[in-house]
Amino acid sequence: MDTDSVAGILRAKLADQPLVRRYANTATAAVMAIVAVLWTVLSVGVDVPSGVTTAVLVLISVATVVGVKFTPNGVTARQIDEIEKFAERRG
Repeated sequence: MDTDSVAGILRAKLADQPLVRRYANTATAAVMAIVAVLWTVLSVGVDVPSGVTTAVLVLISVATVVGVKFTPNGVTARQIDEIEKFAERRG
């Protein structure tokens, strides 16, 4: 299979996938950032001890890392460009 046909297949996959799939990790991180901000506001308003606030924020951070790790991203235009450049270098 030549470089152009592989790139064509990947570009078709890119066009067919939903936008959310392309930015899945970004969406995961954004949702968890909102959760962290909401927790911070809530913990200040309810007068939660600082140790508990910190512990929950650490747990939210760990959950963010795990969420990003296991959230499958779709194909991106940048990946296709990098694959094309790599294939051109390989000859």
